[in-house]
Amino acid sequence: MTELLLSSAFANSAGVGAVSAALAPVAGQCRAFIGVRNGSTTAQALAALLRLGVNLYGVDTATRSRIFHPKLFLAKGVVRARAIIGSANLTHPGLFNNIEAGADLELDLNDQSDNNFVDGFLNGFQDLVANHPIHCFQIISGRQIVDLMRQGLLEDERNPKTQTAYGAGKQGSQTSKAPIVLPLTPTPKKKARKPKPAAAGGGAVTVPAPPTFGHLVWVKPTLPSSDLQLNQGSNVPGVLRLTQAGYQVNGQTIDQKTYFRNQVFSQLNWTYDAAKRKDVADVPISLIIAGVYVGDFDLTLSHKPAWAAGQGNYTTGLHWAGATSHIKQQGLVGRSLKLYEPGNAQTRFVIEIN
Repeated sequence: MTELLLSSAFANSAGVGAVSAALAPVAGQCRAFIGVRNGSTTAQALAALLRLGVNLYGVDTATRSRIFHPKLFLAKGVVRARAIIGSANLTHPGLFNNIEAGADLELDLNDQSDNNFVDGFLNGFQDLVANHPIHCFQIISGRQIVDLMRQGLLEDERNPKTQTAYGAGKQGSQTSKAPIVLPLTPTPKKKARKPKPAAAGGGAVTVPAPPTFGHLVWVKPTLPSSDLQLNQGSNVPGVLRLTQAGYQVNGQTIDQKTYFRNQVFSQLNWTYDAAKRKDVADVPISLIIAGVYVGDFDLTLSHKPAWAAGQGNYTTGLHWAGATSHIKQQGLVGRSLKLYEPGNAQTRFVIEIN
């Protein structure tokens, strides 16, 4: 074998462990492409692949609405090749317990159509590396894996999620149905290890709890650069304009002049700033950008009815302040912003830009 291509949307350490004996002797010839930012791939899986010595790439689409999804094992030799293509991910459930489908193909490289078939896959992944270097990047160290986990692009098997920014929750504890009768291979009882940095230094990684979503209360479908503080010059407003944006509640378009002040944020502690002749309030926000929870921020709201005359349909604004470094990105222009109310009394409003 001269070349091995491995591709999987999701991966965990048990899945890598299941194929590690076969991968280890040919790791130097292997390129592995694994999806990240999907709420499933774990830091421990990538650390295990890196320890095997494969050439490892993470694929980050930078949006939760589109994930890297191909599942492929392609081994190429001098005169023949073998491809296993199907639905199974490099996870323990995918390899052992799920209902999956796939094809195991023997290919003759002396046959032009077979040879073109193999080259099509190899060239396609090479193009992904060459044409999308920001989204398809090589992973070369444990420290890099820890950093990806800190950013929220990888999960931690030591702290599995029961609720995520993707809306997953706990399964119901009761059901009238018996479990499906299929062979089940127990997950190996092996303690998940924290991926270690390649160099000395650094402290423990704290993975914050993901936000809890309440009801959706507003959508701004196409963010302008002004809302992201990207305008040039001295007149950058530094606020998210809470406009009408065509948003409807119960089939009726909102009245943006009163909706945010009197309904969405009515429970906040509003005070009147006499000098600036406006109402102000602090609002707790959890911010999610392109599927990654970037943190919690205590931001300020301003409401001034007089703005309606000069700003058309804008009387309430959210000041980005400490969140500016996260939202001031050219790649967010034109994306959709969604505002959710707190899921309960102990949680925050959620802003999701995707």
